[in-house]
Amino acid sequence: MAIYSSRDISLNLSGDIDIGSNGDIKLADSYESVKSQINWFLRTDYGDYQPDDRLGCNAGYYIGKEMSRDNLVSIEDTVRAALVKYVVVSQDINVDAVPLSQEEIGIFVTLRGDYLGEDGNLLVTTPEVLTYTFPYLEGSPTPL
Repeated sequence: MAIYSSRDISLNLSGDIDIGSNGDIKLADSYESVKSQINWFLRTDYGDYQPDDRLGCNAGYYIGKEMSRDNLVSIEDTVRAALVKYVVVSQDINVDAVPLSQEEIGIFVTLRGDYLGEDGNLLVTTPEVLTYTFPYLEGSPTPL
């Protein structure tokens, strides 16, 4: 497992910046920062982010494709490859794509790892499953 220490601006699940009661932008701890990065990558297709059009998990590519086991495995592989390349090390993540209905899949990202708090001490975390629904026929992943 890796030890993650970077902090970023705190974002909610919709991707909006969190503002504190004093009007200042909040900073997220390293654990919340990694979860925000995963959220952003899952909601981003190649070409969506103009400074670097290679970023994202490209789930939109699968819209309208047959919901076959091969495509589900391809989604898992694509999501995992993007997250391992840009966000976490391979042993700290597991990705599963599971049909939820004929028109929707669930993308389940299990996140592990060690995270430093702002005081330099390890945060107490347990493996967490980040859950997204993906309207397979007409949309983009959104957190549940």
